[in-house]
Order: sequence, then structure tokens, then C-alpha cells
Amino acid sequence: MRVFVTGGSGLIGSHLVELLRTKGHEVVSLHRRGSETTRLRGLGCRLVEGDVRDGAQSLASAMAGCTHLVHGAALVYSGGAWPKVRAVNVEGTRNVLTAAAAAGVGHAVHVSSVAVYGRWQGAVDEATPLDADLEPDDLYGRSKREAESAARTVEEERGLAVTIVRPAAVYGERDRLMAPAIARIVRRPVAVLLGPGDNTLPVVYAGNVAVALSLALEAGRGAATYDVGLDHPLTQRGLLEGLARGLGRVPRLFPVPALAVRGTVAVLQRLGVRTPGAGHLPLSRVVRIGLGTNPYGSLRIRRELGWDPPHRHEEALERTGRWVKEDSNLSFGEPT
Repeated sequence: MRVFVTGGSGLIGSHLVELLRTKGHEVVSLHRRGSETTRLRGLGCRLVEGDVRDGAQSLASAMAGCTHLVHGAALVYSGGAWPKVRAVNVEGTRNVLTAAAAAGVGHAVHVSSVAVYGRWQGAVDEATPLDADLEPDDLYGRSKREAESAARTVEEERGLAVTIVRPAAVYGERDRLMAPAIARIVRRPVAVLLGPGDNTLPVVYAGNVAVALSLALEAGRGAATYDVGLDHPLTQRGLLEGLARGLGRVPRLFPVPALAVRGTVAVLQRLGVRTPGAGHLPLSRVVRIGLGTNPYGSLRIRRELGWDPPHRHEEALERTGRWVKEDSNLSFGEPT
């Protein structure tokens, strides 16, 4: 395969590119001006400078000769008003997939998110309708719903086979969002657990998501959708303790009763307080994840594509913690 990848320098993309190169596939990676590309160059990727907001004609030229596409570039709870988020996540998706169809790419994998399900109650799978309410300020979830609609429209109108993959919250080496935020929590003298901390979280390791994307590429199925929300069971307590090991710390964990957590968050949201480090990730969504049980069984991808996640959380969390500790671009200061 000759795979065109958007978002190759990001968390999921960097793990995917490494896996594809290990398997002997060629990779062409789109990157914005000023992006860090040293790792991609070291892996032997061909680099193309551009932006998903560029016109489809320009993007199609960059894809010339590619057989497959993985579209992973997106703004992920990174702030910004709706027009900016929509321009990248929705119109960017339309641009990239339209370009792929024009360039003769045979199959595309669009990286979406379980955020599209909104405030659904109970177990969720790919047959669950996307009509549950979203948090009013969940611009990411809203944009991912619209991006999926755009992807299916291109598939129908242009004849491009599209597989949609919906990961849950993702952590791993080169994570600039979740892992640093958790590191800040476990570096404190006392780290708060939301409730008892024994609930399983919808959190997956980037290396396991990369395996899922690779399988989706190889299967080449159009009009297919797969959740990637459960690789191995991971509790809230296990997440904090595992990352802390990589940081060389033993956290003191203090459980806060669920009722108190919900009441406090309700007050904070009325006051306009945002999630630290991820201002457009609604606090109510953080609490729903933190107190609930992982609803994403991810059975279809195991059954149809044989997804067998090779990386266990114990080792993956420790590696991620070491990466956070050693990365000179992440500054945490002294514990307070």
C-alpha cells in the first residue's frame, strides 16, 4: 500500500505511521508549515506541506499515486470558536476525501470519535443512532458528527469507499492532551478520584488504535463503521497509578463521593469554569466518563477484522509516563 496520512505527527497518526512503515508500506504524510517532522523523516516517510483546509485540487495533487488514505487530522478539544473547529474538522474532512476520490485513491479510513454518540445512556455500539443530545459547548463532538456525514456524502457521490473508525479517549507517547493533564493530577500531594475509582474507563492506547486502523485499511470495506472504545479494561485508579509509575511517583489517591463530584461540577459549570488544559472539553463529559462504566464494547471490530490489541495498559501507561517525564517541551513545575 501507498498510504496518504493526515495528522501523521499527532498522537494516533505517529503510532500508525510507525506501524505502517514496520509492515513495509509507503507513507506520504501531510504536515502544516512549522510542524515537527523529524520523527516522520526518520521513519522514511515522504513529506508534503499543506493543510486540510486547502482546496481539493491542491490536496489531490499531493495524493497522486497513493492507493489508500487515513484522515486523522483534527482539532481535539483544543479551543477555538465553532467556525475554526468546523473549518478543520468538517470542511477539512470534505476536502481531504474529495481530493482522495479525485486522485484515484481506492479506500479511505476516516478517524472519528465516540464523542459522536453524545449523552447516550447505557451500552453503545455502531447501531446506536447519532441523535442523543450533545453538550451545548461540545464543539468537538458536534464537528465529528458533521464530519462523518460529510464523509458518507463523499462516499455516495464520488464512489470512494470509506471506513469510519471511532476511538474513545486516547493516550500514549506523544500525547499532548490527556497524558500531561493526568500527570499534573498525580504530581499533586493528593490526587482526587471521582467516586471509588474502580469503574472502567473509555480510554484506549494509541498503539492499539493504530493496529485497528491498519486492519481497517487492509480490509478495505466501504460503508463500514467500527468503534475502538475498549482495548483492555482500565479502571480510573489503574489509569492514575499506571501513569504515575512512569513518572516515578506513588500517588496518594483520595476518593470523592459521586454525589459531591456531580454537585461541585454543576456549580463550576454555572460559573463558566472549564476543564483544565482542555477548555472545550465540557466538565460534565469528564465527570460522566470518570464516574461511569465504559459503554463501548468494540465487539464488531474484533469479530469482523480480528482486532486483538497487543499492548496492555500496565506497560503502555508506564511508557507514556516516562515519555511525559522526559519530554523537554512539557513543563509541570514543582508539585504544590
